[in-house]
Parts: sequence; structure tokens; C-alpha cells
Amino acid sequence: MATDHALADEMVDAVRSWVDRDVIPNVAEFEQADEFPQAMFNQMCDFGLFGSTIPEEYGGLGLDITTYTRIIEELSRGFMSLAGLLNTHKIGATMIGRFGTDEQRQRFLPRMCDGSFRAAFSLSEPDAGSDTGALRCRAERDGDEWVVNGTKMWVTNGMRSSLVMLLARTPDDRITCFLVEKEPGESFEGITVSRKIDKLGYRGLETVEMSYVDHRVPHANVLGGDEGIGHGREYALSALELGRINVAARAVGVAQAAFDAAMAYSQQRETFGRPI
Repeated sequence: MATDHALADEMVDAVRSWVDRDVIPNVAEFEQADEFPQAMFNQMCDFGLFGSTIPEEYGGLGLDITTYTRIIEELSRGFMSLAGLLNTHKIGATMIGRFGTDEQRQRFLPRMCDGSFRAAFSLSEPDAGSDTGALRCRAERDGDEWVVNGTKMWVTNGMRSSLVMLLARTPDDRITCFLVEKEPGESFEGITVSRKIDKLGYRGLETVEMSYVDHRVPHANVLGGDEGIGHGREYALSALELGRINVAARAVGVAQAAFDAAMAYSQQRETFGRPI
């Protein structure tokens, strides 16, 4: 359902004003130091952005994708990494909303609305980017649990997340998605953040390598339940549509910032004694 135009404009205007007032003047210190922007994150939580596309019945704002896209543009105009704080979380919420069991939706979505329980998305591996056919991370059934072993790469928000949407290969050689709950931090049970990956840009939020050694996941946390076994790839690709919209909106926001900066400079620059 489309979001009311007046409500959408009010929400976008509030984010735009905040970006102008509090983000743009302070972004350099976080970008250069690769420091997590805690105060900015807190304000995003207060805006309700982590529940922006989650239906109202679960406590979210229930915004349509157009409004969400406009918000991502404004965030990226100020500091693109803020859009990255949201992206993997929204991918996870979308996967649960579309393909989770009723019990999984009730158990996870309400906790994902206020930013205190954030999701990471974990598909890529050292030898497998988006190529699910090359995945080596494995999950084997052991009673009411699955035992996970493997290494995942380029996990955005991996250290600070409380939930990881993990794609792993099961003994039938199919890909299944597991809802891996954990405590935020560098290690939890069989999970270790084995390396932080430095980046030329897109700084201020962590991108990490994560290792799983005999980590146990309840069978109840197979996305989609029994019917979800072997369908992880299609679930992930479906939700990645929203992730690609997020990335495209970032590009528009960054382009707008570049245009605004160029226009401002052109009004100040003089050459050969004349304004350009």
C-alpha cells in the first residue's frame, strides 16, 4: 500500500533537515577515523528507520519502497555509510517477512523495528561472491539443531548485529538460509569475527570476515521452516532486490551531494579575474 504523500513528505523532510544540521558538518571525523557514528545511529533509531518497511502490525512504520528510497537518498547525500547501516537489516527483515513462518515473523520482526536487534546478511565467502554454487560453508543436521562450519566474507554490520541471515550448504547439496542469533561483539559461542576488512571508502561501519566452528543453530531457525530447506538462494535473491534499490538510491544521493558542492564552488571560484 502506498504511503500517504503528506506523511511521506514530512518524514523525508525531517531526515533531510537532520542530515543538513547534524550529519554533513560532522561526517568527516567518522569517515576519516573509520569510527562508528553512534549518535547518528541513535537518531536513526529515534526516527524509526530500522522498522521503516516492516509492516505496522509488527510495530514498524510500513512505508512503501518509494518513500524508503527517498530516505536513503537523503542519508547518502550526507554520509553514504548511514544507508549501509540500514541495508543488510532491511534485507533480513524482507526475507523474514516474505518467507518466514508465522512464528518466525512474530518472533523476529517486532524486535527489528527499533534498531536494538539488527540484522546482517551473509552470503559471500573467500572463494564465492554472489556465486551461490561455490558456497563451502556447511550446515549438518544433528537432532533439533544444525551444526555450522565455514568462513564468510564482506559481512557488513557483522560484529554489531544480533541476527545473521546465513546462507549455507546442507548435506543434500542445496542452499538453506539460517536465522543465526548471537550477541553483538567479536565472538559468540562458535562464531568469531576473524578479521576486520579495511576499505578505501564506505567507512564508519564494519565489514568483517566471520568464522563458524561447530556453531549450533536451532532447527526452528531455518528460514521458512521445513519447507525452507534448500530454498535459501531464491529467498536471498528475492530480498536482494531491495538491497539493490538501496544501493541505487545511494548513488543518487551521492550524486546530489557532488552537484551541490560543485554549484556552491562555482559561485565562489574566480579565474583570470572573473567569476566562472
